[in-house]
Amino acid sequence: MKLYSELFNVSICVLVAVLCMTTIGCDSEGTAPDAIQDIPKELTVEEINADRGDACECLDSALLKLNAFLEVMTEDTYSTSKSLNDGLSLAMSGCMTPKGQREADLAWSEAISQCESFVQVREAMFQVRERALVLKDVEQDEFVEKSKDSEGVGAAAILDRLRDGTQAN
Repeated sequence: MKLYSELFNVSICVLVAVLCMTTIGCDSEGTAPDAIQDIPKELTVEEINADRGDACECLDSALLKLNAFLEVMTEDTYSTSKSLNDGLSLAMSGCMTPKGQREADLAWSEAISQCESFVQVREAMFQVRERALVLKDVEQDEFVEKSKDSEGVGAAAILDRLRDGTQAN
């Protein structure tokens, strides 16, 4: 009986050791997995923006893409404000895409604002904005037309009828 008790204790100790090793993250050689060793350090603003490249080269490249986009933005492909915004996002992707790190994005904006082609990019963006406003107006007019019922009554009249119907109860 004493032998079985000692074997039981040893097996429990081995089981506990194996469970500890698997939950802590050691492999069979007793080293931590690569995933744990590769914990990224927090990058500085300079390191984040260095990944984007030169600000003026980025802006020049973006201007070329934006000019190509301006040539096709009135086509049927971009008939809604959403499709226009999606197309613009795609055209401007790459080094112009925000990184989601506030300080780095602000520093990047400051850097590109110093470039020669910044004014041209800004003017092109105003053209896209104007087109988006036109599309929004068209979409709003279409919404109003769709909200009218067969008698030509708008959504406000429908809401008034619903209100009057609930007040009568």
